[in-house]
Amino acid sequence: MTSLLNDLRYSYRQLRKTPGFTVVCVLTLALGIGANTAVFSVMNAVLLKSLPVADPQRVVNLRTSDPPRRTGTVGWNTTFSYPVYDALRRQTGAMSAVLAYVPLSTSKVAVRYGAEPEEAEGDMVSGNFFSGLGVQLVRGHGFTEQDEAAHAPLTVISYNYWTRRFSRNPDVLGKTFYINGVPTTIVGITGEGFEGAEAGDSTDFWIPLQSRQELNALGNPPENGKTYITNPTWWCIQLIGRLAPGVTKERAVAQLQPVFQSAAYIGLGDPEPGEKRPILSFVDAKNFTGYDMEYGKPLRMLMAMVGVVLLIALSNVVMLLLARNATRQREFSLRLALGARRKELFRQLLTESMLLVAIGGGLAWLFAVIATKALGTWAKIESSLAPDHTVLFFTFSILILAALLFGLAPLRAALSSGPGLVLKTSSATSNTDAGKSRVGKLIVALQMALCVVLLVGAGLLVGTLRNLENIPLGMRVDGLVVFGVQPNTHSTPEAITFYQTLTNKLRALPGVESVTIMEERLGSWWSDNFSMMVDGKMPDVPDSSRTVRNNVVGPDFFHTLGVPILEGRDFADSDTAASPPVAIINELFAQRFLPNQNPLGHRIGTDDGKFQFTVVGVVKNHKYRSIDEEPIPMAWVPYTQGPPVGKMHVELRVHGAPLAMLPAARKVLQEIDPNLPLIDPITQRAQYETTISRQLLFARLAGFFGVLAVVLVATGLYGTLVYRVNNRTVEIGVRMAVGARRGQVVWMVLRDSLILTAVGVVMGVPLALLVGKSLTSSLYGVKPFDALVYGLAVLGVAVIAVVASMVPAQRAANVDPLTALRAE
Repeated sequence: MTSLLNDLRYSYRQLRKTPGFTVVCVLTLALGIGANTAVFSVMNAVLLKSLPVADPQRVVNLRTSDPPRRTGTVGWNTTFSYPVYDALRRQTGAMSAVLAYVPLSTSKVAVRYGAEPEEAEGDMVSGNFFSGLGVQLVRGHGFTEQDEAAHAPLTVISYNYWTRRFSRNPDVLGKTFYINGVPTTIVGITGEGFEGAEAGDSTDFWIPLQSRQELNALGNPPENGKTYITNPTWWCIQLIGRLAPGVTKERAVAQLQPVFQSAAYIGLGDPEPGEKRPILSFVDAKNFTGYDMEYGKPLRMLMAMVGVVLLIALSNVVMLLLARNATRQREFSLRLALGARRKELFRQLLTESMLLVAIGGGLAWLFAVIATKALGTWAKIESSLAPDHTVLFFTFSILILAALLFGLAPLRAALSSGPGLVLKTSSATSNTDAGKSRVGKLIVALQMALCVVLLVGAGLLVGTLRNLENIPLGMRVDGLVVFGVQPNTHSTPEAITFYQTLTNKLRALPGVESVTIMEERLGSWWSDNFSMMVDGKMPDVPDSSRTVRNNVVGPDFFHTLGVPILEGRDFADSDTAASPPVAIINELFAQRFLPNQNPLGHRIGTDDGKFQFTVVGVVKNHKYRSIDEEPIPMAWVPYTQGPPVGKMHVELRVHGAPLAMLPAARKVLQEIDPNLPLIDPITQRAQYETTISRQLLFARLAGFFGVLAVVLVATGLYGTLVYRVNNRTVEIGVRMAVGARRGQVVWMVLRDSLILTAVGVVMGVPLALLVGKSLTSSLYGVKPFDALVYGLAVLGVAVIAVVASMVPAQRAANVDPLTALRAE
C-alpha cells in the first residue's frame, strides 16, 4: 500500500511538472471517451435497453399484414379494432394476457391540475395493462378489469411526470386531475424508468379505456356518434401480449390466427371478392421496435464515427506519452543503475497512466452527461437517456483499456534504456531510435487516413443538410406560428361555432395579419389519404396513382400560408354548412385526374358518395407532411362542410417575431374556455424542421466529429514533429554549419509531414469510398462519390499537415549551429 501511495505521489508530481502535456492528454481523453459514452448512452436507451417490465422476453407486440377493406387505420400494420381486442383477450392458453393501449391524441392533450391548463401526453389502456406487463408502482395502485369495464375516471401518472410536475409530492394521490375537461382521480404512480410502451414518446399519464366522446381515441371526434369502441371500422388500438408459460410465439400465433381473422370482420360483413384476410403476427417487445427503424442506422453510423474519433484520441495520447517518456530515458537509466527493478518501472508508468486516465475519465463522464441530454433534445427522443449500469460498464471498460495501453506503450522505451545509457554525455542523442520514429510515422499516417474518412462522411452529410434546408417549401413560411386546440364540444355545430369565435378574436389581435385553421398540421408527418371520385367515377389511372391527400381547413388558408393560387379562389367565411360544398385542389391533382381541362367546376368526392364538392380553386404544389416528400395529389375542403370537427391547429401570420404572439393567443383561448391550453406551439419553420431532425442531428454530429478529428490529428502531428525536431537538433545544426539554408531546413520538416499526409490519403480514400457507399440511403441531392467532397477532404488534410508543421519547421530553422554543436 505504501508503494502505491508513493507511486501516486510521484505520478502527481510528474504530471504537475508538465502542465501542458497533462492538459492536452486530459482534454483529448475527455473528448474522445465522452463522445463515445454519449452516443452509446443514446444507443443503449434506444436499441439495447429492455422494457422495464417483468420478464420482457415473454412480451410481444401484435401486428397484422393489412387491415380489412372498408376500414380506417392509424398504423398500417400496428393497430386493431376494439372487436379484435375483445375477441383476443377472451382466449386462453396462448396468452396469459392481452393488453391494449391507444393515445388520447396524436400529440398532447389538455390537462389541468389546479387553476392553469397545461398539455401532457396520455394513453387509454386496458385494465390489465400494468399487471400484465408487471410494472411496479411506487405509490398507489394500477387499474383492474372492473375499472376498464366501468370506464372509471382514474389516472396513473408516470414517475417522470410526478417529478417534473408535482415535485414528487406524495399527497398528489386522491387529487383531481382534469383531462379534456373531464375530472379524474390520481390513484397511482409508476416506478422510475417506465414511460409507456410507445417508441419515441414519454407518456405522462394513463387512464382506463373510456367511452366518453371527450376522450375518444387520438382526439378524433366521434363518427356518426360512434367512438373507437363502437366503431368496428376504425383500427386504432395497439395490442401487446404476454405469452403463456411454455408457449412459443409460433404456437400462440397458430392458436389465435382463426380467432383474429374472424374478429377482424365483426361489423364489416364478409370479405369482398378477391380480398385476402389479414394475417396476425408477433414482434418481440422487449425493446422499442419503432426505435430501431427510426434511429438504428443513424446511431450505428454515429457509433462508428465516434469510434474512429476515439482511435485518433488514444493514438494521440500514446504518441504524446512516447515523446514524453523518450525525454526521460536518462532518468529511467539512472534508476536502473541505482538498483530499481524493471517491474517497478512498469508499475510507476502504469500508475501515471491510471492517474491520467482517471482525471480524463471524470471529465469525460461530465461531458457525456451534458452531450447525452443535447443528443436527446436534437433527436426529439422523449424517453429517458440517463446512463445506466451498461453505460457505466462501457465507459469503465474503455478507461481500463486506455490505462493499460498508456502504461504498456512507453514501456519498451523505458526498459530498453539500460543502466549504461546514463553514461552518455548527450541527452539529444540518447533519444534517437529509428524504430520509434517509424512507429510514430505509422500512427500519424493512420490518423490522417481516419481523418480523411471522417471529413468525407461529414462533407456528404453536411451537403445533404444544406440541400434539405434549401428545398423550396412552396409557401412563405417565415412569420407563421402554429398551435393545436382541443375544444370540449359535443357536436359539430358547437365545434364550428367555437372555431369561428376563436378565429374572429385572433384576427382582432394587434400584429396579426391573418388566421386560419386545419385538421392536419403541416410538417407533422400526419396526413389523411384515400381515393377520390372525379365527376362521379374513379379516375382512369393505376390504383397506385389514385391516392389523394386530404385536409380540412378554414377560411384564408392559402392566403395565410402564402401558397400561390393558380386558378379560382381561396376559401372564405361564406363557405358554410348551408352553402354549396366546395374544394380546392393542387396542380398535380389537376394534371393527373383532369388533364388538358379547366378543373374549375368539376366535382370530386369520396368513393361512397357521402361527400361531394365542386372545385373552386387550384393552388401550386407545396410541401405538406415533410420537407423532403415528393408531390402528391391533394384536395382541401372547408371544415364547415366536411366530416365531424374535433381537434384543429391554428395558424397565425404575424408581423414581427411569431412566438411573441403566443401569450396574447393564449389569453384569447382561455377567455373562451379556461381549461384549454395551446398544444405544441411552434413556428411553422421549426415544425417543418422536425421532419428532418434525424438528418440535422446526423449532419451536426458528423461535422462536429470531423472538426474534432482535425484538431486531434493536428495536435498529434504537431507533437510528433516537435519531438522529432528536438531529437534532430544536432543533425540540423551540423547541416546548417556545412551550408544548409533556412529554407532547406523548413522544407525538410514540411516534406516529412507531406509524405505522411500522402500515405494517409492513399490509405484513407478507399476507406472513405466504402463509407460513402454505406451512407447512400442517408444522402439527399449528394452523390456518395462526390468528387468535390473528396477533393475538399484531401485538401483539408493537407492544410492541417502544413499548419501543424509550420511551428516545428520554424523552430528547426532557428537552430543555432554553434549552440547545437557545443551541446553535443
